[in-house]
Amino acid sequence: MMREFEKWVARVLLLNSALALGVCLGLLGEPQPADALPLLYSAAMLGFLSAVLSLKRWKTGLWGGVLYYALQLFSIYPFAGGWQFAVKAGVSIGLVLRFAGGVVVLNMVALALLAATAAVLAWRYRVPNT
Repeated sequence: MMREFEKWVARVLLLNSALALGVCLGLLGEPQPADALPLLYSAAMLGFLSAVLSLKRWKTGLWGGVLYYALQLFSIYPFAGGWQFAVKAGVSIGLVLRFAGGVVVLNMVALALLAATAAVLAWRYRVPNT
């Protein structure tokens, strides 16, 4: 049963990273700012390569998936301008938290998929010969 869940996690990662690549290439969604494209493209490629490795059942792919979703977990938008951080690769449903200095968005989809990937990774380390 856990192997099937592991396949599902890898396939969702593949789909999510393919959507992110589509956004980077201008095929999906709104055009991205030129200064954000290198980070978005790198994140999308990390997700894609991690998905391929996960489908081959390499633990490295799961670690890459954890990093891929961790990058998307928070977006920071200060009210006064300046430094902001947002990696929206793939699907995003956000919980918006407003503070005095700005807005922080918690990506609930990335949180759920990060938890699922971490659960598979923990299972793989607990049961090493599977």
